[in-house]
Amino acid sequence: MLQSLSIKQFAIIEELDIQFSDGLTVLSGETGAGKSIIIDSIGQLIGIRASSDFVRHGAKKAIIEGIFDIDNAKEAIEVLKALNIDINEDFLIVKREIFSSGKSICRINNQTATLHDLRRVMQELLDIHGQHETQSLLKQKYHIELLDRYADGQYQEHLDQYHNIYEKHQKKINELNELESADQALLQRLDLLKFQSDELKEAQLKEDEVEQLEVDIKRIQNSENLSNALNAAYVTLTDDHAITDRLHELSSQLQTIDTIVPKKFKQLQEEVDQFYYLLEDAKHQFYEEINLTEFDENYLNELESRMNLLTNLKRKYGKNISELIDYQSKIEEEINKIENYEESTSNLKEEIEALEKLLLEEGHKLSKERRKVAQKLRDHIVNEIQYLQMKDANLEISFKPYDTPQKDGIERVEFLISPNKGEPLKSLNKIASGGELSRIMLALKSIFVRSRGQTAILFDEVDSGVSGQAAQKMAEKMKQIANVIQVICISHLPQVASMSNHHLYISKQQLNDRTVTSVKELYGDERVEEVARMISGAKVTELTKQSAKEMIEQNQR
Repeated sequence: MLQSLSIKQFAIIEELDIQFSDGLTVLSGETGAGKSIIIDSIGQLIGIRASSDFVRHGAKKAIIEGIFDIDNAKEAIEVLKALNIDINEDFLIVKREIFSSGKSICRINNQTATLHDLRRVMQELLDIHGQHETQSLLKQKYHIELLDRYADGQYQEHLDQYHNIYEKHQKKINELNELESADQALLQRLDLLKFQSDELKEAQLKEDEVEQLEVDIKRIQNSENLSNALNAAYVTLTDDHAITDRLHELSSQLQTIDTIVPKKFKQLQEEVDQFYYLLEDAKHQFYEEINLTEFDENYLNELESRMNLLTNLKRKYGKNISELIDYQSKIEEEINKIENYEESTSNLKEEIEALEKLLLEEGHKLSKERRKVAQKLRDHIVNEIQYLQMKDANLEISFKPYDTPQKDGIERVEFLISPNKGEPLKSLNKIASGGELSRIMLALKSIFVRSRGQTAILFDEVDSGVSGQAAQKMAEKMKQIANVIQVICISHLPQVASMSNHHLYISKQQLNDRTVTSVKELYGDERVEEVARMISGAKVTELTKQSAKEMIEQNQR
């Protein structure tokens, strides 16, 4: 959830610090006081594109900083880990600086982040629903995703199986397309591949060969120094003052001592004997190595030529030896495919046909399960929108077959609604009435809020165009959502304001010929006064105050 918001030099806001709590928070105030600007500033924290227009006139930059509690935000934490962003505590600090030039900087926990990364993190934490915003919930292409989410894994096995077959099917189609589209360039490609294959075959590449060549070349280039060192070492072990002879004498002396003082120097004698045999073995190794060490110019030339060949191949292909060996294998496969073009295309077509048959079979199973869940979801949505005073509304979930199987299934899914009795079913995004659209959106949000994994939702005048009993029901529905996640709402409805856990009043005043926006949390009489203003407009009477007080008391109960 959003814990606090700091805004500096943003639009008409000079400086503002707002503390938020869980539950339902309502922001109210007169038109133009800056309520929507606060929502706009939060929008910058979720990655909405910045504009120099956001920077307060005369300022160099605007700064927005939000602190979010992520204790229960598992999905957001997973994204943060994937982006290698430090998570030190159970909260997240998001900062956005917008310069008068139009450029902006994003920081997450003091680490610079791209706008794309910011959006990835924040879409798991926060959802902003604006009155005029095009919502994904209204778009047909997302309806199948909503249905699957509502299913909560009921047909996950069928879904996974379908996706599996679909991926294989697409892969084979792509292979066939590549073969068929390569018609003109096929022979040229074949010539190039054959040349590369012959070149790599002739090179007879081996794993780790470069490392061994480096060792062998170094040995021959330094053969004189190596020979001198080996001979010197051998002489040290074989001349009149050889270490081994002295060790042999020391071992004999220790044996004599042991007969007089048993066991006291027994371990030392064993170590001397062990060292003696170790040096004797080394003496033989030095001798053998001396015979092997000589400068062979021809052999050195062969090794250097081989090294040059491998170096040139690596540079030419931009790959190391291990990658060249793999590449050689892939070339052979491609050559085989091209040389057997007709056979390859025929085989691919048969594989595609077989996979398509499997895809349709699994697609029908998936659709059957989806239709079962769709009926439950349809009833759930109808109950919600009828609760919001759309008594005659009806909704159906439509299934229409695709021309060809798609990634999400073999049928297109769309939510169709009839807001009033006698009206035909139509797409959600074709609803003309703002009040109806607001209630349908709120109904959908209330159903899917648990499955989205987010911790906060912001409504920007979602209750616009609604009044009376419908307004009361919308207020109750927002309160229900606020029992699951934090809800922050800009509202003109007294019913919503009186239902809230926290009521923030946004006002503006003139200070030194500049407009300054301020925020104050309302309690007691102040809250009654504001709800009364929302009921009656500018003029507040004792009667409206009494009505406001009763409304607050009733809704708080």
